Amino acid sequence: MVVTVEYTAQLKRAAGKPREDFELGESATLIELVNAIADRHGAELTRMLKTADGTPQSTVIPFVGDDQVRWDASDALRDGITVTLLSPISGG
Repeated sequence: MVVTVEYTAQLKRAAGKPREDFELGESATLIELVNAIADRHGAELTRMLKTADGTPQSTVIPFVGDDQVRWDASDALRDGITVTLLSPISGG
């Protein structure tokens, strides 16, 4: 399946682009998607997306289509869907 990932805020800056496609296995999970993103982009984006033990950062909120989902949602992905990764935003 092909999944489009949209990045926000500092994730977009670290990825160097606002969106990109990932080809995944038919039963891929959000965690597998995060691992694919980390493999493609290296240390800076990996630190933003994953904790030291390799689990997704709880401060990054995944949306599949228009719905906020939990990282452990096992059936969230399907072919052609867009996953938006919403990162924390600071400012005043």
